[in-house]
Amino acid sequence: MELPADAIAATAAPKQPPPEKPEAIRVRTRVVFSFWAVILLLGLPTWWKTTSIYRAELPLQEMLNWAEGSNAPSAYPLHIWISAPEFPCDEAQFIVHEIQKILDDMNEYPILHQRLHLVDPFPVPRRKEDGTVPISQRCGGDRRDQDLGEPALKLLIEPASAFKFDLETSTTTALAHIPSNAVAGEMKDLAQALYQTFRFEQIAAALYTVASTTQNQNAQAFLKSQPYEIVTSVEKQINRAYKSSPDFHLTFSLFAASGAPSSWDIQAALQNHIQPLTRALSKTANFEITTQIQLYSAYSPAIHPVTDDSRNGTLLQQKDLTAFVNAAEWPLAPSIGDGPTINFILYVPSRDQVPLGIAGLGTTSWLIPQWGGIQILNPVLTPNPMNDDLTLPHHLSAGVLDKPFEIVAAQLLSLLGISNIDELGSSLPLHLRLGAYNRLSALTLYLRAASSLGSLSRLAQHLNNIPIPKNVAQLVDDTIGNLTACSQAFLGSQWHAALSHAKSAYMDSEKAFFDKSMVGQVYFPDEHKVAVYLPLLGPIGLPLLVGLLRELKRLATKTTLVDK
Repeated sequence: MELPADAIAATAAPKQPPPEKPEAIRVRTRVVFSFWAVILLLGLPTWWKTTSIYRAELPLQEMLNWAEGSNAPSAYPLHIWISAPEFPCDEAQFIVHEIQKILDDMNEYPILHQRLHLVDPFPVPRRKEDGTVPISQRCGGDRRDQDLGEPALKLLIEPASAFKFDLETSTTTALAHIPSNAVAGEMKDLAQALYQTFRFEQIAAALYTVASTTQNQNAQAFLKSQPYEIVTSVEKQINRAYKSSPDFHLTFSLFAASGAPSSWDIQAALQNHIQPLTRALSKTANFEITTQIQLYSAYSPAIHPVTDDSRNGTLLQQKDLTAFVNAAEWPLAPSIGDGPTINFILYVPSRDQVPLGIAGLGTTSWLIPQWGGIQILNPVLTPNPMNDDLTLPHHLSAGVLDKPFEIVAAQLLSLLGISNIDELGSSLPLHLRLGAYNRLSALTLYLRAASSLGSLSRLAQHLNNIPIPKNVAQLVDDTIGNLTACSQAFLGSQWHAALSHAKSAYMDSEKAFFDKSMVGQVYFPDEHKVAVYLPLLGPIGLPLLVGLLRELKRLATKTTLVDK
């Protein structure tokens, strides 16, 4: 049976939905455009405001100039005050002038340029050999004159039959004997003595400058003019020491392999050996001291000592010294906070290992570069009143700690970078060495602050998406101001003022570089934003975009029909 034609056509054609009412179309259009109006007029401005990165203006090129050394002086004057009360004024002035000429010839590429100044006699007159006090004459500059700066050395010149040069052990004063009507030979000897006194300091300053700046031709030329062995020795000492810092933490630990000794006179040992050094360096850095005792704390289990039958003791191999510290069990503070931590360990072995020594070495102490010092203490065994067996003492008295803490004091000086007189064959008194450390600390903090400015400038130019808040810009301005003041203090040989400005510049530059709002963005590059936005905006944005396109297409079609 055949179906009617109308039925066949009705079956083949799909059933169409009823046409939308004009009112529904208008409502849908309004809804779509309302959503987009909210997005464009409210959403986008809000997103732009809340996600825009504020970047304060920084003097980027000036920061790079400081880092490269363009704004730094190529040489720093080192003032030496000379007093010659027993010489006629014209002869004293001639001696100073000639010695200065000889020093200038020796220092062809000076980093620390020794500048001699004839000043009024020093306050404390010296008695002659016959017991009389010489009459002081005033033919030099006034010691209170600010232009004379702070002296690195005070030199008293007295007439004598032969040349002699001596450095006083308790002050920064030297005594030189030269004949009256001195000839060039004696003057050259005195100039050579002054040059050798500050040779280590000059080499160290040149090494710091070469390591921190790019425009350092003068420093490089100076290093090339010095003996290779001396430069290498100074460089090793610098690499072993901590970098200069405004703050240091000193931790003194007594670790005993057994239950004794359980106490020590640490306060007396610190007062006798450590606190005099920290007081002398108090203007250079702040020192925070902590102490601790831990019993049953053996050295690292990776070490296997050998028995020394010759002296009925135990020996450690030199190759095992680097693994001596038992980091898993010894509570040693890491370098956290405002400054590095310098560790000093006094280790007392167990009764069956006493005496504990080091094979091939005549000492039981050693340094770990930029970490601290370790010392093995083998105390005198005492009889046990119960059974007459020899046992370890339960207490370490101040007398027992005297010799170990003399070594600790030397280790502290070495780890701070204060020159070692034995390595250079020098006999510089401690006061002169501490003065040199003060000046080198000012220079290194100054160079490190300038280097941090350069790093911040390169970071700001390389990463355009990191914010630069106003406080960072202010810290940069403060750093540049302190660096400028520090440079002026260097040129005026005002070393205490230079150190103060260098500390402030260093701390401000570190705060600026490690600002928390900047550090967070360094680890959130633009690629990560895509991964965040797509899951959030994809499910919402796609329907809105399709709806907008449909409405625009409908409106375009309607406009075309009206035009026809």
